[in-house]
Amino acid sequence: MMKDIIDEIYELGYKGSRTQAYHNINLIKEEFEIYTPDFAQIQKSRIPYIKPLSSRKLAKYIGCCPTVIKDPDDRKYLQTLLDNISELPVIQKLVQIFSTMIRTGRGNINRRIEFIKRSKYKMVGLTTFANGLLRDIKAVKNGIHMSWSNGAVEGHVNRIKSIKRQMYGRACFDLLRKKVILSQTG
Repeated sequence: MMKDIIDEIYELGYKGSRTQAYHNINLIKEEFEIYTPDFAQIQKSRIPYIKPLSSRKLAKYIGCCPTVIKDPDDRKYLQTLLDNISELPVIQKLVQIFSTMIRTGRGNINRRIEFIKRSKYKMVGLTTFANGLLRDIKAVKNGIHMSWSNGAVEGHVNRIKSIKRQMYGRACFDLLRKKVILSQTG
């Protein structure tokens, strides 16, 4: 702050030394009883730092009410985001509705997709998501309304791919086959 004042004085034509400028400014401050906080006092008055949410935590919390969040810093940060980003409460409500649809097996997915597409907010990510749902709307409706799932099959495929990645370039197909078969038993 003092440096800025001295720089401004130099721009106005001051030819003396910085030490003399500091001295004269301090005399003026004493004479007119001007108080300026020093750096340590400015640092103390700063707003305390709150660790921002990771994208993973934000994705986890966006579907729930902030009062459910146990960590007070996370709760405060999410509430600050909800208060200051006008689209976020709308996105939160849409996520909650979609989650309820999946959990209960009831709801009109077409109505939600149309809402997202016609929204006055610029929700690029949700619009892309809605377009993706529309491309395979029959499968989405079946996923919501039917109790069947291919999760177990996907889990086995993931396990086999993990084993394959671990063995990449190390052995032949026969060894991979044995390892996959043995990994199923335990």
